[in-house]
Amino acid sequence: MMSKTEQNRDTLIQIFTRTPIEGEVKTRLIPELGAQGSCELHKRMTLHTLQVATHAAPAVQIWCTPDINHPFLANLSQAHEIKMQIGESLADRMSCSLTDGLEKYKKVILVGCDCPVIDEATLVRAISILDQHNYVFIPVEDGGFALIGSVLFSPQIFQNVPWNSNLVMSQIRENLKKFHYSWAELPTLWDVDEFVDYKRLSLHMPHLTRGL
Repeated sequence: MMSKTEQNRDTLIQIFTRTPIEGEVKTRLIPELGAQGSCELHKRMTLHTLQVATHAAPAVQIWCTPDINHPFLANLSQAHEIKMQIGESLADRMSCSLTDGLEKYKKVILVGCDCPVIDEATLVRAISILDQHNYVFIPVEDGGFALIGSVLFSPQIFQNVPWNSNLVMSQIRENLKKFHYSWAELPTLWDVDEFVDYKRLSLHMPHLTRGL
């Protein structure tokens, strides 16, 4: 019987993250955790996402900005390909990464590191959805999304999206309808941005916040 990773040989998982520089990551948590604590949480969530992804598919890349020449990333590069996010905007960077992945793989899943409640089963389910649909998403409670997967990505789906608002997923849905793409959404989850999210994470996944 094939394992999940063997079954998903045609799938690439791209992890989107930022260079763990103190004072530049998880900045909304700095007032409570300090720059060092916020950076440590960012590292832990990145490692957690990487561990989950490697159990769901054999091909995993880490896409980082703004600097891939960092000791934390150098350690990860021994087992995983580290690539620089390219583009001025988030939409540009995601478009570039998804397009790059689909040149070699049938399915590409792009997932951020701010939603650690995404587990292996969720990733496997997202991958399987792409057998029937052009896109798959995991919405989050603030109106954005934590995961996008595709088999034929087009930047059309990001047209007129008001990033950093609670209307991101709403506009993407309109674009998907407008351009006649099929898609499915997994249940809405929550990500870690504010201190209230951090406290929620401490209750659900205390190993990620212990000692911070």
